Amino acid sequence: MKNYLLNRLRINIKSIGKIEDNIQDKIIINNSNIKKKEILKDKHFQNILSNQYKPNKIAVVICFHFKEKRLKTLEYNILNINKYNFQKDLTIITNDITKKNQEKIHKIIRDKIKNYSIITVKNLPDDNFLPWYSINVMWEKIKSKSFSHFMFLEDDIIVNSENISYWIYFRKILKKFNLVPNFLRCETYDGKYYSVDNPKRISKTKMPTILTKTKNYGFINSKYPYSGMYLMDRDLLKIFLKSSASKIDFGFTHKIMRSLYPIKELANISYAYFSVPNGYHNKLVLPFEGNKIPPYCIIQHKDLKYSKYKSLNTTGHGTININELIK
Repeated sequence: MKNYLLNRLRINIKSIGKIEDNIQDKIIINNSNIKKKEILKDKHFQNILSNQYKPNKIAVVICFHFKEKRLKTLEYNILNINKYNFQKDLTIITNDITKKNQEKIHKIIRDKIKNYSIITVKNLPDDNFLPWYSINVMWEKIKSKSFSHFMFLEDDIIVNSENISYWIYFRKILKKFNLVPNFLRCETYDGKYYSVDNPKRISKTKMPTILTKTKNYGFINSKYPYSGMYLMDRDLLKIFLKSSASKIDFGFTHKIMRSLYPIKELANISYAYFSVPNGYHNKLVLPFEGNKIPPYCIIQHKDLKYSKYKSLNTTGHGTININELIK
């Protein structure tokens, strides 16, 4: 009987938690300080590919915890970055490895990217802290006025020129609302794209949205914005570096972040939860056309960690076809 009562209590508490989450979602939507008027136009979405928006120069930082078998993934990423038709500067941050292993990294970069460096972090207290050393790199890079944009990548995140062009284009439009265009991290399996980071479908009626007058296009604010990377311009990076969000403790004191992200993920998602506009779960918004995610915001998760094993996945991650993500 005691076990039965405890189990019923657990179920009731769980139900109360879900009710609390639903109420909180409604409060957030009702408190939106961006009125649902014509702040976006259909042409904003229809003309996005008519021009290519380029950074003047981009600083790219890749976090690569050395493993021999992951060198091919890193090389794939390097080959993709090499295709950028604008100036780039690459920094690889890795754990304390031998000179022989450092040379293996040099070998896959030196003939592809002219400006690059490899930083090995000594006395790393825990592997999960490695991404946080990217903050030090960004502090150094922003001192140079030649850099207009800054990007952090996990080693298996593939971001192409079109992705960057989309971000620059919509960043100008969304900036005055303190919102930032986001990317959708996907895996390709069996010829289909699957969302990695959303455990359930995103409802336009239950999540904060910004719509065009026709309601054919817009942005939606997901509760699960993680994408394994970030892209910032100088203004955004300056705010981030000077804020509490650039400190490890920030995620530990934030209820939502504490429940969603391990410490290594916090390094590239914390900025989204600092100074969030009233009426939003975070600062990141994802574009949609009808109920579809446009290809220009889709980035590739090179490793198949979720979609390949979706039949065994009970969390929902990597199980939702991106064509069915928005409802």
